[in-house]
Amino acid sequence: MKEKVGNLELEIEAIIEIDGKEYKVVSVPGADDFKGFPPSWDFVKSKMLSWRPFFRGKMIDFNGQLIPALDDFLFNMDEEMYNLILDIYYTFKVNKPNIETNISVVITDQINEMERKMGRVFNEEEKTSYYIRFAIEAAILKDIGLLN
Repeated sequence: MKEKVGNLELEIEAIIEIDGKEYKVVSVPGADDFKGFPPSWDFVKSKMLSWRPFFRGKMIDFNGQLIPALDDFLFNMDEEMYNLILDIYYTFKVNKPNIETNISVVITDQINEMERKMGRVFNEEEKTSYYIRFAIEAAILKDIGLLN
């Protein structure tokens, strides 16, 4: 069964109860799974150097892992998108960064972390590809309402 979450229709995978509250677990598509560009793509693309996303949701501790949630939805996402939203959460919600910090800084940090894990430096084409990929995922997160 699908339900509208923000601007996107997402598949409900399960309904679970946490601390007496019922949540619908929805699967969030990653950049590879999304056909075309998400509705917020133009906004994200044009505001990369100035957008300081506001994390609208909350992180719920479920079996020792923080799960992004908004209203009565829990978001199930791939590891790459999860790491992105976790970095956005800590950067903009928990740590309150200086005014120069924007979404581009977070995306660059994600790319640097991928390089570190792979043990090599990406060439410019790879960096650009990953940059666009993470920007698409940020647009998807904006479209489901988790970011504003």
